[in-house]
Amino acid sequence: MTVTRLEVRQPAPGSGRPQRSQQAQRPRQAQRPQRPQEAERSRGPQRSPREREGREVDTGAVAPAKPLSRTARRAAAEDAKLLAAIRVLLSNPSLFPRAVYVAFGFAAITSLGVALAGLVPLPYGFHYVVLPAFAIMILLGIRYPAWGKRALLGLLAGMIATGVYDLLRIGLMFAGLWGDPIPSIGRLALNDPNTQWYWGYVWRFIGNGGGMGVAFAMLPWRGVKLGIAYGTAVCLGLVALLYFFPVAQLHFFALTPPTAAGGMAGHWVYGAVLGWLTARWLPPVGRRRRPARDRRERDEDRAGARQREATVLVAVPDQPVGGHGAIAAGPDLTLPGGRLSSDELYTVKCSLQQPPRAHGFASDHWTLRRVAMVVERATGVRGWQPAELLGLLEALDLDLHLREQREQRDQPRQQGARRSARTTLVS
Repeated sequence: MTVTRLEVRQPAPGSGRPQRSQQAQRPRQAQRPQRPQEAERSRGPQRSPREREGREVDTGAVAPAKPLSRTARRAAAEDAKLLAAIRVLLSNPSLFPRAVYVAFGFAAITSLGVALAGLVPLPYGFHYVVLPAFAIMILLGIRYPAWGKRALLGLLAGMIATGVYDLLRIGLMFAGLWGDPIPSIGRLALNDPNTQWYWGYVWRFIGNGGGMGVAFAMLPWRGVKLGIAYGTAVCLGLVALLYFFPVAQLHFFALTPPTAAGGMAGHWVYGAVLGWLTARWLPPVGRRRRPARDRRERDEDRAGARQREATVLVAVPDQPVGGHGAIAAGPDLTLPGGRLSSDELYTVKCSLQQPPRAHGFASDHWTLRRVAMVVERATGVRGWQPAELLGLLEALDLDLHLREQREQRDQPRQQGARRSARTTLVS
């Protein structure tokens, strides 16, 4: 027997199995000249799997993330809901005019409070804050007529509420429990001790009462109770000003228990009248309920022999509204429980364009129940029926891949196929 070649077999490090040498495995590769990098690799020491794993970690390999706990998942869901709500709020075209009217509605009362505290004289606040604020609100009302009408209603409601409040205040004045500091406001604003008394009442009715009425009309809440809460907040601000800045009592009135109680009662009257008027003049929002079924049946009986039909969503186009972030104004949707404005429709569309997890649901799969919950949160209308939800999604041009939507799309096709099959059988 002639020996032509000897092979040396060595066990691989960390494993007990023998391996063939590289020359035995790839004899053709041994004849090819190696590159310098390959030569260094072949000469370099072999690494164990643990060393190779450490090398991968050093070069930036990322280990798989650990599963989140229940608390972490709940916190992430709540954060996602908050961020989705903020995105919907910032994308709402009504945010800009609403925020401007709310801020500038408090321009007069804020300037008066700062002046009574001795921080900035009232003539500066009158010329550089109050007059520009009312000018901007007038220009904004011209630019956005719908918001201008809403601000005008709030101004009138605030002035009427101030007049009713002054009836109570005048009674306290005649009873000797309260003085009349209103004329001094005009003297402070015009910086003239000989100013007529009625200029103080002009500031009070238009600037203070009317301005705060404009701000209240921009809020999405209505009613007497919320108006009383609004007046309570305003009165607490006045009491805090007189308490922490005693110099304000020299220009306004002394803070005593009778004056504090009278002021609170007067602001309750102001808030109640303001809330009642805005609830009558402006459409209610937030808590609308559908009319009772028996009431609808009574109306149908009175109307005559009218057949009961399914609820239909009717698109009613609005006048086009232009301006900052405005959409093409609608359509508004008329429902049995009320009318959805273009702002509410925009909120519903933005909410449904977010994934379901952003609203706190466990998965990213939409169902009619989840759609109803989101629409109820956005509009305040309860008791949505499946046909109404499908009509709403069709009006908003939203495809959420619902089973009901697929069946609704496939129904005309199935009817057409049945008709064609019948025609074929007849022929």
